[in-house]
Amino acid sequence: MVLPSGFVVPALPYLVVLGLGLLLTTLLLLGLEPPVGKGHVLALLPWMAVGGIAHGFYQIPNPPGLYPEWAGPLFGAPAVYLTTYVLVATVWLLLIVLGTATNSLDRVVTYLGATGLGVLLVFLGVIIWQGMGPELSFQPLWPTVAFLVALVLTATTYFLVSLKWTGEVARTGVAGVAVVFAHAFDGVITTVGKDVLGAHERTPIPATIMDFAGQLPTAEYIGSGWLFLVVKLLLATAVVVAFAEYIEERPARGSLFLALITAVGIGPAMNNVVIYILG
Repeated sequence: MVLPSGFVVPALPYLVVLGLGLLLTTLLLLGLEPPVGKGHVLALLPWMAVGGIAHGFYQIPNPPGLYPEWAGPLFGAPAVYLTTYVLVATVWLLLIVLGTATNSLDRVVTYLGATGLGVLLVFLGVIIWQGMGPELSFQPLWPTVAFLVALVLTATTYFLVSLKWTGEVARTGVAGVAVVFAHAFDGVITTVGKDVLGAHERTPIPATIMDFAGQLPTAEYIGSGWLFLVVKLLLATAVVVAFAEYIEERPARGSLFLALITAVGIGPAMNNVVIYILG
């Protein structure tokens, strides 16, 4: 099995709606050809986090009303990826129209990041609201620790990589930072879940890596999640170095690729944050 447990294909009407939304927004973006650069990776980061939180809300035993019954299937896996894409693409298109009307197309990336940050803050507020409910299930300690550790690891890793590959790091800029942070956070929060909170890993590849680490003599002393964290950091930095030249030669395609790599890190990380705080 190569897919995580919990993957559910939504009913046909949902697939049709998501498929049409995906097709329409993609064609419009391709037709408008908005400029895309490294800053877009950072601007899209909060939107990716929102997608991860939205799926986390779908997984926990929510009180009635958080998701209307008809909307729930939109936030399961893998539908949540399409839902998030259509939402972000729609907002992006609206901002392009607004930027064209106000002669401020150069600020669209800033507006995209700002609106994503605003939506993210609302979702974080919902987490707090849910946790402070009658059951008082709010447990933010370890996710907060994981976030802070990820920041330190990102800064340390990026500094060490820049000593050897200074030019590559300079070329990727904030996009590279986003990639490393996303996967550092995912690695740390997964390690915390495995070794501290006793969580079960749903995705086969991380589970296999941690199971292997659990069989090593070091498992008794440092747990089994560390190897997954190391693998994530190595892969993230390898992507940053390997695609530095590509992002300089083809800024749009390179930036979109790094945005995709960032998404597969920050999305699962924020999903785990929700589960560990409210689950």
